[in-house]
Amino acid sequence: MNRPKANMNISRRQFFIGGAAFGALGAFNGCRFFASDGKSAAGVPKLKFGVVSDIHILRIGANEEMSAFGNNLTFKHTLEWFRSQDVDAVVIAGDMADKGLDTHLMAVAEAWYSVFPDDKYPDGRPVAKFFVTGNHDWEGFNYGKLAEKLYPDAAERAKHVLQKNMAGWWEKVFHEPYAPIYSKEIKGYTFIGAHWDMGGYGPETGKKVYAFGRIADFMSANGKKLDPALPFFYVQHPHPKDTCYGSWAWGHDKGIVTKTLSAYSNAVAFSGHSHYSLTDERSIWQGAFTSVGTSSLRYTGIPSREFVPQGFENGNAFAPDAWKRDAMKGLAAFKPGDCRQGMLWSVYDDHIAVKRREFLSNLDIGEVWVMPLPSAEPRPFAFAEHAKKMNAPQFPADAALEITVVKAKNRGGKSPDGTETIQSQKKPSYKVVVPPVIKDDKARLFTLEFTAEAKDGSQLKKTILPLGFNHALGHEKNAMQHTCYFRTADLGKGEVRFTVTPINCFGARGRSLTATFTPGKTA
Repeated sequence: MNRPKANMNISRRQFFIGGAAFGALGAFNGCRFFASDGKSAAGVPKLKFGVVSDIHILRIGANEEMSAFGNNLTFKHTLEWFRSQDVDAVVIAGDMADKGLDTHLMAVAEAWYSVFPDDKYPDGRPVAKFFVTGNHDWEGFNYGKLAEKLYPDAAERAKHVLQKNMAGWWEKVFHEPYAPIYSKEIKGYTFIGAHWDMGGYGPETGKKVYAFGRIADFMSANGKKLDPALPFFYVQHPHPKDTCYGSWAWGHDKGIVTKTLSAYSNAVAFSGHSHYSLTDERSIWQGAFTSVGTSSLRYTGIPSREFVPQGFENGNAFAPDAWKRDAMKGLAAFKPGDCRQGMLWSVYDDHIAVKRREFLSNLDIGEVWVMPLPSAEPRPFAFAEHAKKMNAPQFPADAALEITVVKAKNRGGKSPDGTETIQSQKKPSYKVVVPPVIKDDKARLFTLEFTAEAKDGSQLKKTILPLGFNHALGHEKNAMQHTCYFRTADLGKGEVRFTVTPINCFGARGRSLTATFTPGKTA
């Protein structure tokens, strides 16, 4: 495939702004200025669009809280905020209809058309929708056999399952044609979307195809038509392999998209599926192209796979004996349902500004990402470059550990086949309490590492996912202490040395707090 020619007559000053533009008003060579909201001398943006994913809607919201699971009220609220920001379009990167039924997709449309009737603002200005399906839209009817329970008769059930007639339902609900991969021009910028119909038969070939492999043929036919001086935007549900979050992340595709888009430095890919938080700075990756994880407008995913096999002490393990590991943990599983995230993208001639937001608290959840345009090296959001601009989280100078001996419960649990059980029991344990870190958007806390070293030199190590890791720094959860438990029997007799280290998402380690505790004495 021929690579579009890039604009080579670009000053190097254009490509060193990126993260340096965050925060207070900044400049490079005294020529171009970017404020913390991403605005510059370029004036108003050429294009503004909202981005959400994994909205997981089951019904039209009625007399219930917006935070209730499954209603369309958070989505409606988010659309209203996008409307207040004068967006030209809204992108959804899959998983709209939670269980893949007609009424679920209708509830998505009800929210959309209540805010943008006939795809317009109240004053008649157009607003484009650019939605793609995810696994829940395509196969969610099988999850928990919900469709079978609702519609025992197979013929009747088929009338309500989106997969049985996705094109028909799409056209009926959204009033536009459906194609497995499609494109739209929005204010002169190209958007390309690939739907999830894994293992289905592509109507364009009549043969079994991999849904996200279609991009190769699509770009071969259409790539040369794209203006290399402008970014274009590609949307699919799973993450392009080995891009955002890194190679460990759950929810990657097979790699065809990464290989294909690597020929286009002006490509920006959006993907969801993992639900990982936008407060994780690895949500944006720049290599041969740009890839962005879009989090979720329903609940935040927990990146436990980064710590195989044990996972977080307040998360889930990823190992053949995961249930046993989880049953012995001293902390309950993290509950991420109070965090619903999305983004606002503003495209200027010389840069893109990205605002991240949480829609239950209505708070921005990080500094604005600023990407210089046209795209070229060096990339400010390549992980290595981005990591240089982020600092290690730190405890306050006067912070100290609090250590006591208490009776603490493990979770307990059963094996998947139900043949084994580990009881939840109260046993003597060291309770280690650590104060919150200093609030700093350039030094977000991602992991707390707790280590207990016994007198004989043996060690136990546990990682904790911070309670407010997915929220704005101003959220109450980021002012809370954190606690970890170690059973005394696991550390033998005599003194134990405890160490707690704050770590950011790129692995930068802040100053540790340490304390030695001897049973029967004061810490």
